[in-house]
Amino acid sequence: MTKHILFSYVFDKQGKAHKLSDKEAAQELKTEDEMVTWVHLDANKKEAKKWLEKEVNYLDHLIIDALIVEETRPRIIEFENGLLLILRGVNLNKNAEPEDMVSIRMWIDAERVITVQRRDMTAVSNIRDQIEAGKIIKNSGEFLYNLLYQILHITSPFLYALTEKIDELEEKILVTHDVKFREELLQIRKQSTIFKRYLVPQEEAIAQLRILDHVWIGDWAKRHFQENLDHVAHMIEEVDEVRDRSQILHDELANALTAKLNKSMHKLSIIASIFMPITFFTSIFSMNIGGIPGIGNDAAFGLIMAAIVVITTLQLWFFKKKDLL
Repeated sequence: MTKHILFSYVFDKQGKAHKLSDKEAAQELKTEDEMVTWVHLDANKKEAKKWLEKEVNYLDHLIIDALIVEETRPRIIEFENGLLLILRGVNLNKNAEPEDMVSIRMWIDAERVITVQRRDMTAVSNIRDQIEAGKIIKNSGEFLYNLLYQILHITSPFLYALTEKIDELEEKILVTHDVKFREELLQIRKQSTIFKRYLVPQEEAIAQLRILDHVWIGDWAKRHFQENLDHVAHMIEEVDEVRDRSQILHDELANALTAKLNKSMHKLSIIASIFMPITFFTSIFSMNIGGIPGIGNDAAFGLIMAAIVVITTLQLWFFKKKDLL
């Protein structure tokens, strides 16, 4: 098997899968026999595009380009005989961030499923393992539902984990108001923003699947697409809740920091007010010019110190009475 074809199967009329060689896969994609053929390609290999242009040249070149392009977002484009569908799933690859969602690009019609990846997607691996274990897939609509289910089923725990994190942070922040939690809060906000960036167009694509008029998308598939839609809608609600709560906690930390700064400034203002008259007295009596009162009087220093103590005491009494201390 050449490296650009990762694996391929044909499903017989009973829905049982049979593994194909490269040559058999190319032949099955051209055969009109009412059996579904699934071919999974690696777009990182240059041969993948050449293979598509040669073996499935009945597809529009725009479809082939969309299957191979490096960056893309979830969307669905309907053609007369099939669909171009691009989906995103959580990134579980080594040393990767889960919110950096990986894409799966797909051409699907009544008899063909061509999927293309640039990075490994766990949902695709899971379906392959299920097929190897004997899972029955009778038509393209059923295959698409299972892929959507796997993508959403794997992604949702990471969103619920964000909710648990925000619960823990909320408890800590409301008790301590410690600004050290800002970094964790910013990380959660970043993750939720990236998740929503891909989930919203994915919801729109799934919603459109329910109303498409293709023979291979029967009532069974449409009912199950509704289940997929409900699932992704709930996930988006979770993301929105996390974002809203993280914004509230961010504001709470900002208010707490402002309150601390105001309290510190208040204390500094009180201290400055106390020392202002003292500084005035010391400035006057420290001038080295003739005529300063008390020069030559041994009791002058004691009188000045007593006056400073009295003034300071009066100030403290005044601040205390006005509840400023």
